[in-house]
Amino acid sequence: MVFPRIACRHFATNATPSSTAVIPKLGRHVSRIGFGAYRIAPGEPRHAQALRDALKAGVSIIDTASNFANGGSERAIGETLEDMAQQEQLDRQSLTLVSKAGYLTADQLDGFEPGKDYVQINDKSFHTVSPKILEREITSSLERLKTNKLDIFLINGPERMLMAKNRSYTPAHLYQDLKESFQFLDSQVANGTIGGYGVCSNTMALPAAADHVSLKDVLGACIKPENFVAIETPVNLFEREVVFGDQKTVSEIAKENDIYLMTNRPLNAIANGQIRVLVNHVFGEGQSSEHQLMEKMTQTFSQVSNLESDMMSELPLEEETLASKFVWGQVLSENLARLAVNHFATKHYLTQQVLPAIDKDLKTLEEYASQFDDEKAQSFNDWMAAYKQNVHTLADDIVSYAYIDTLRKNSELDRILDALSPTLSRQDNQDIHSPLTVKALRVLLGHDQIGTVFTGMRDPVYVNDALQALDKSIKDPLSQQDINDIWQCPIFQ
Repeated sequence: MVFPRIACRHFATNATPSSTAVIPKLGRHVSRIGFGAYRIAPGEPRHAQALRDALKAGVSIIDTASNFANGGSERAIGETLEDMAQQEQLDRQSLTLVSKAGYLTADQLDGFEPGKDYVQINDKSFHTVSPKILEREITSSLERLKTNKLDIFLINGPERMLMAKNRSYTPAHLYQDLKESFQFLDSQVANGTIGGYGVCSNTMALPAAADHVSLKDVLGACIKPENFVAIETPVNLFEREVVFGDQKTVSEIAKENDIYLMTNRPLNAIANGQIRVLVNHVFGEGQSSEHQLMEKMTQTFSQVSNLESDMMSELPLEEETLASKFVWGQVLSENLARLAVNHFATKHYLTQQVLPAIDKDLKTLEEYASQFDDEKAQSFNDWMAAYKQNVHTLADDIVSYAYIDTLRKNSELDRILDALSPTLSRQDNQDIHSPLTVKALRVLLGHDQIGTVFTGMRDPVYVNDALQALDKSIKDPLSQQDINDIWQCPIFQ
C-alpha cells in the first residue's frame, strides 16, 4: 500500500543498522534502545529483574528523573546497580545514566522564592529551571542513584514555565533563565558532577504550540555549547514531527550541532487529543475474556444499582439531596459506550474523579448515620462497605473493558502496519508479548538521526519486546520506502 508522496526533508537514511550509537560530544557508545524508568519503584522485584535483564542483554543507557515516583525510580535504580556491581555483573563505566529535574510539588518549595526560583502551574504543581533548585535536585539524584556522577543531566519540561498560573512568564524570561541555568550546569561539568547537559521537552517540534520551546533559541542561551550534549523529546507513530516535516526538523538541527537525540513515549501516543497506548498483547492466563468480563460487569452494575435503590428507599424525603449522590450505577451504565473509547482517559476519570467523589459522599453519609442508634448506624455502615466494594469492582471492570477495546483497535493498527511494510509483517517470533509494540519501536529505530529510543521496561516481558525490536531492526531493517509509506499513511496524520 503506497500513499502519494508529500514534501518532506527527512524520513530515514540507508545507514548501516547498529545496536549502538555514539554521543558525539561525550564520545560514549550507548545502546539504541534505552531503559525508560518512569514507573520503576523500589521494593518491586519485577522492576529490579527487568533492569537486570536489560543490562545483561546489552542495554547501556538508563533514563530517569527526580520526580519519577517522587524519587523512587532513582532509588530503585541505585539499589539494583549497587547490587549488580557487588556481584561483578556490571561495569559502571560502560553505563550511561540520564536524569532530569524541573517538576516540583508543594512540599519541595521551602527556602525558595516564588516567581524567582519557581513558578506555580496549578494548585498542586510547580516548575523550575533555577540553579539553586537544580543544584539540590542533582545532589539528591546522585544520592538516590548511589553514584558520584550523572553522565547526562536534562532540564525537564522547561516549556511548563510558560504555562505559569499568572501567565506573566514569557519566552524571553525562559531563555534568559535557561542561560543562567546553563552557566550553573557548566560549573557542574567542570567539577565532574555531570558529564554534560541538555533539555527534555514535549513541545520542541511544535512551533504553533503556546508553550513551544525552540531548540535554536535554547542553543542561543548556551555559552558553552560543547557542554550541551543531548535533547530528549517524544516520538511515536502519531507524533513524529521531530523527524518528519516540510521544514527543517529538530533532528536535523540536533545533528548539525552534534547534539544527541533521545526519544521517549514511543508507546504512549497523543492522537486526536487522546492518549493511546500502542500495545496489542492478548489477555493472559487468569484474565477474563471479553464475554466473561461483560457478564461480570453486568452483575456488578446490577448489585450497585440495587444498593442505590435500597439507599433511596431508606433515606427520608428531606434527605433527597444526600440520596441523589448515590446514582453512579445509572450514570456509569448510561455512559459505558463513551467510557470504552479511551482506556487511559477512562482510568484517569474513574480513579481521579469518580472514586474520590464517592469516598467524599460516603463520608457525608457516615456523618448522617452517626445520629442514629447503634443498630441502625450499623446497617448504614454495612451498606457503605458493600457499596464501596462494589463500585471499586465496577470501576476495575470498566477499565478492563476499555482496555479490551484498546487492544482491539490496536490489533487493527497492527494489521495496517503489516500492509504498509512487508518488512514489519515478517515477525514470527512466538516470544513477543505485543507485536504492535515491537513494530512501533522498529519504526523509530529505522531513523538513524534518532540516537536512543527510551521505552518503559518495568517488566521483563517489556524488556524482551524492546530487545526483539532492536534485534529485528538490525537483521531486517526497514527501508526508506517503508518508513515513507508509514509516515504518509492518513491514519498517522
